[in-house]
Amino acid sequence: VIDMPGHGNSTTLPAGGFDLTRLAQLLLDSAPEKASWIGWSLGGMAALDIALTYPDKVEQLVMIGAQPQFVQSDDWPHAMNKNNVASFSEALQQDYQGTLKLFLGLQVRGTDTEKTVLRIIRQQVASRPIANNEALRLGLEILINANLRPRLSHLQCPTQFILGECDMLVPIAAKQQLQTLLPQARFDVLAKASHAPFLSHPEAFNNALDSFLES
Repeated sequence: VIDMPGHGNSTTLPAGGFDLTRLAQLLLDSAPEKASWIGWSLGGMAALDIALTYPDKVEQLVMIGAQPQFVQSDDWPHAMNKNNVASFSEALQQDYQGTLKLFLGLQVRGTDTEKTVLRIIRQQVASRPIANNEALRLGLEILINANLRPRLSHLQCPTQFILGECDMLVPIAAKQQLQTLLPQARFDVLAKASHAPFLSHPEAFNNALDSFLES
């Protein structure tokens, strides 16, 4: 498990910060020569970029609550509102703790175990060093600006999308637009799960993941 730069135990933020290309390279530097990549949210987009840029290094790709474009556009409606994400980024600079609390709540909103899973997430976040504020801002910049859709035809490895039925950040309606672009990919939708299905529905999540990796 690799921590993003400026997050968790990866406390050092690289000089000059990072964009998606730099983030992918930093993750590669800490990874085995060839591996199955399992990425959650922004980590999923980074793993997808690695699979597209370095196909010989990725055996399988799993995208959890992730897609190749995170914000809406005229031809990509089932995603987050760009203005809302930008406002969230601004709020993070003004009220770190309050905005983080709101963000953690979005991870589990709509699940049938919302309070329990939110408590677990808060405990895990509190057990690690506080994320670098600039790293959080840079991550949100990637979510706002990155679009890997034009490159998806070059994806070579077996790919799985694990989606939460109640995800507030990657709407379940995104499944149809993703299937159009990647008809060969596998899609697993977890009922009553939100953006962090591995925490809210670990058994169903692990079953879906194991089934794909073993196939």
